[in-house]
Amino acid sequence: MAQLLYSAKTADGRDRQGFVEADSARAARDQLRAQGLRQVVLHQEVAISQDEASLQGLSAADKAELAKLHLHFRERPGLLPLLQVVARKNRVWLVVDALLLAGGIWARSPALMLIAVALLALPFAPALWRYRHADRYQQLLKAHALGRWPEMVGLAGRLRSAIDLAENLDFDLDVRIASVRARQGDLPGALEDLADWQPRLVIHPGLYETRLAAVYAAGGDRAGFVQAMGQAQALSGDEPARVLDHALAQARFGDLARAEALMAGLDLSLLPPMAEGFVAWTQGLIAMRRGRPGALALLSRAVAVFLQRGGSPAVWTALAFCSCDQAMALHAAGQKAQAKATLKNVMPVLRAHADAPLLAVLRRDFMASESGR
Repeated sequence: MAQLLYSAKTADGRDRQGFVEADSARAARDQLRAQGLRQVVLHQEVAISQDEASLQGLSAADKAELAKLHLHFRERPGLLPLLQVVARKNRVWLVVDALLLAGGIWARSPALMLIAVALLALPFAPALWRYRHADRYQQLLKAHALGRWPEMVGLAGRLRSAIDLAENLDFDLDVRIASVRARQGDLPGALEDLADWQPRLVIHPGLYETRLAAVYAAGGDRAGFVQAMGQAQALSGDEPARVLDHALAQARFGDLARAEALMAGLDLSLLPPMAEGFVAWTQGLIAMRRGRPGALALLSRAVAVFLQRGGSPAVWTALAFCSCDQAMALHAAGQKAQAKATLKNVMPVLRAHADAPLLAVLRRDFMASESGR
């Protein structure tokens, strides 16, 4: 079963963080509510949950502390927040070392000062060593978002040679490399490159199909993209995140009635907070394709949510496509200058990831300005 990161409130209003073992989002929430917790928020999907090995041997208090750290870094990613956490956890050590350094300065002892500086740096060294791999992965995501394919493939090779990758990350790298092959015109070969992963990921129902959908999209196969998302939903047992993925796929390229039915049956409270933008995006697309009022407001809200996380290249592709839909709604509303300005900000990503029909629509409607090249 999956280990899902959660946050909640106790009956007396105290914050609670931790990991809950469950085979579905609904089961996880029900289990936590049965413990008397309220305002339960699940921060992970079942298919992409906490690595179980990282929790082995930890006490309940240690798991709670680890959960608190995960939530902290979701809100404040980056090197500086990491170093601040390390400093806070080692504050007694650092105070003692600072006194030692002061003593070395007072005694004019270079040896004592050098020892004190080395000891002051000691707590930060492991965190900095681990962070360099995380930073390399962020650079890989940036290269992928901007279509710098050789750079992305090279970074994937460096990551694999430097560390023993977790299965999910190893699969992620293979999917991104296969997507490049699909985008270059060899979709069958790209799908074949990933075939060996299917039996290996059977313990994560729907994950393989979800990521395979991205390869279909990269190869310009819209029908394959929608079909793979539908398969992912079915195999996952209708997990909320997979239902939302399928609804968005249908809203973009498929059956609007099906998208509406999926959204109507979706319990939004079971989705992680990061899904908020995808919910508004799906609702906005449905409204736009139906010609209903409020489409532009929904799409603008979705873009605003994605922009809140815009510092992470992991969201750049979703932000670009959602901004593209927002620009189309602006264009339809007669706000052509604003539509062009919206597209200009995301055109580098759209050029790398949009399929030929979408790029043709943008050229036709004069939304991609020459200055966006």
